[in-house]
Amino acid sequence: MTLKMKRPSLLPVLASLAQLGLPVIVFIALWSVIGEVERQAHEMEQAQGISRFQRAAAQQVERIQRELDTPAGRRIVDPQSFVPGLLGNRRDARDVSIEIIDLAGSHPTPIYQDPDLRPAAMMYVEQIRVGQQHWLVEVSPLAGHYLLKPSASVETLRWGGPLIGFLGAALVILLQSRSRSVRRQVLRQTSALEHMNHQLERSNSALQAEIARSTEAERSLRNTTTLQRAILDGSEYAIVSTDPEGLIELFNPAAERIFGWRAAEVCGRATPVLLYPAEEVDRLERMHGKGFLALVGDARDGIVSTQQELTLRRKNGETFPASLSVSPLHGPDGTIRGYLGIASDIGERKAAESRIRFLAHYDALTELPNRNYLGQRLSDALERCKRQDRQLALLFLDLDRFKYVNDSLGHQAGDLLLQAVSRRFMSCVRADDTVARTGGDEFVILLPSLHDRGRVVEVASRILAALRDPFDIRGQRLTISPSIGIAIYPDDGADAETLIKHADAAMYQAKEAGRNAYRFFDQQLSRRASERLMIENELRLALERKEFVLYYQPQLDVASGEITGMEALLRWQHPERGLVPPDAFIPIAEDSGLIVPIGDWVLRTACAQAHAWRVSGLIEVPVAVNLSARQFDQPDLPAQIASVLQATGLPTHCLELELTESLVMRDPERSSDTLSRCKALGVSIAVDDFGTGYSSLAYLRRFPINRLKIDRSFIKDIVDEPDDAAIAQTIIAMAHSLRLSVVAEGVERLDQLRLLQHWQCDMYQGFLSSRPLPGDALTALLKGMRAAGVTELAPPVPQH
Repeated sequence: MTLKMKRPSLLPVLASLAQLGLPVIVFIALWSVIGEVERQAHEMEQAQGISRFQRAAAQQVERIQRELDTPAGRRIVDPQSFVPGLLGNRRDARDVSIEIIDLAGSHPTPIYQDPDLRPAAMMYVEQIRVGQQHWLVEVSPLAGHYLLKPSASVETLRWGGPLIGFLGAALVILLQSRSRSVRRQVLRQTSALEHMNHQLERSNSALQAEIARSTEAERSLRNTTTLQRAILDGSEYAIVSTDPEGLIELFNPAAERIFGWRAAEVCGRATPVLLYPAEEVDRLERMHGKGFLALVGDARDGIVSTQQELTLRRKNGETFPASLSVSPLHGPDGTIRGYLGIASDIGERKAAESRIRFLAHYDALTELPNRNYLGQRLSDALERCKRQDRQLALLFLDLDRFKYVNDSLGHQAGDLLLQAVSRRFMSCVRADDTVARTGGDEFVILLPSLHDRGRVVEVASRILAALRDPFDIRGQRLTISPSIGIAIYPDDGADAETLIKHADAAMYQAKEAGRNAYRFFDQQLSRRASERLMIENELRLALERKEFVLYYQPQLDVASGEITGMEALLRWQHPERGLVPPDAFIPIAEDSGLIVPIGDWVLRTACAQAHAWRVSGLIEVPVAVNLSARQFDQPDLPAQIASVLQATGLPTHCLELELTESLVMRDPERSSDTLSRCKALGVSIAVDDFGTGYSSLAYLRRFPINRLKIDRSFIKDIVDEPDDAAIAQTIIAMAHSLRLSVVAEGVERLDQLRLLQHWQCDMYQGFLSSRPLPGDALTALLKGMRAAGVTELAPPVPQH
């Protein structure tokens, strides 16, 4: 606020007149005294007028500020049209004139000006703020108001001075005294005016600070409201608020998405009717009483309810599991003015938890109980049987040759077959029986309530019958059989571990009996299982201890009796058991995987022996080495063979690889590829035990095969059994038509040899010519033949 005033001074005039002499000085002094009195009176009137004017002007500015500081005023777009209309309506009631100037921009711009505004010696100026605009308000008194000009009496006193000049001297002392009093009063008024100005300045500052605080508070409120709306709109939880009676007041977008209702559809409606199924409402009312408050739980007592899991309902009637917490909404007086519910759909979490529990107890592929769940059920069943003095049975099942399905058709086909087999198993048992999958192709069936063994035989026979029908897997008809081992509680074991071990042992007995059968456990089986485990452990040390030896059986030309080849046969020279036949340990080596390092040793030893015979000039014929399934499955088999041939120095044409018919036909595509890569090295390929599998000679044309070996089971009775003779003769004839040579195994009698010669079989081997001999014994035999100058190990067969 700024106050402007103009004050004339007589001191320079009195100083200039002091030189005119005493009379004039006295006269002037008297006139000056009277003038000073007049001036002091006028200043006092001016001070009072200024005070009244300042209060009136401040009130006008305050009114203007108050009338403009409204929502309409804060939104002024064109102040030059708005402000005149606001101030002009009351102009006749004012004794001041007003001018408003806009301070924005580089040049002040008048917004409003009273028509009767005139330059004045006194003016009240104040800056106000309207919205984001800053204006300057100038207030001037109207003419004739607030005594800004001297009054008539004062003018008369001024010009009547000379007349009473002479009386002035007498009155000098009195006037001087009054003058001092007036001056003091003026000073007091001036001091009061200055104090009032300071107070007004402080009030203006406080008002401006208050306006700034209000503006900041309003901005913060807007920001808070925007943030709250963003939180409500962006939340993934359903947020619903109600009044104390349960009528919905707020329904955020997540609630719309979860419940299927739009906010406009539910606001003002009762919560239980829309969001809770009837049975859930009944349950909560039984717990907390009737009405809406039963649904809010602890929140009705003014505290946040604990998070609870319950069932809620969507618009389409579908129910879903949800997690819900309810909080009371308190008013300014502390009373509950409503409730806020926060809910989330936990259906996916529930499904995941259910899936985790399922995977912990069930096999993911077949959905049968897994090994852990079987253990729990078996333990429970054993406890009941002990209390009730009853029996139970445990059936251990293994699918015969299931590995061939995986190897030939792939693991996906194997999985489909396991699922189909599981369904058939389930059809063979009762509801209280347990069918579990404990391994790749291993299953266990628990019969918890057993009156006699007839029930076990019935179930086992039903399983064998159920698997006789072929399975249709991806357009291929597959047939698979089970081997079943059975253990009975309490005869075969008193605990779960023993029963499973004994049932497993009985299963292996069923496999040894020809598969597709069941066997009950007996103590002899336990001894065999123990022996099998002992053999497996000893096999692991046999290579290190160099307990394996190779025997060789010559292969002879049927017509001449000359040696045309050698077959390497593995034997185990056990330090305590003596010479262990191959059928006693080869299957165990196959199952345990030990056949791979053993087979590598056989290949290296046989090649080294054949090379030694060759460089010594004793004989140069192919040595035949049998490959196991695990060896044949190694992807780097051709590279291994090439490495052995290079290390031993044996020419490639001096090595023949023998594979069983079932091994070759297990995965024809893969077998053809592997055999072609081996054949590319220059080695020969022979199919051993031909006739025991399911292939045909025509199908074998796809493979790079040099020779077929007829299984000894067909040669044994070719003299006495016309069927066996016909099979052997047919194999020989068809093999020759495919340009394959034929070797007959197990020839022990001369009449067998004559028939083979008659059918034009190429070679034979068997006890008729020579038993298998160790390497040093066969070396001695070859040296003796060379010394005798003979090349025939057996004399030629005479022709009839």
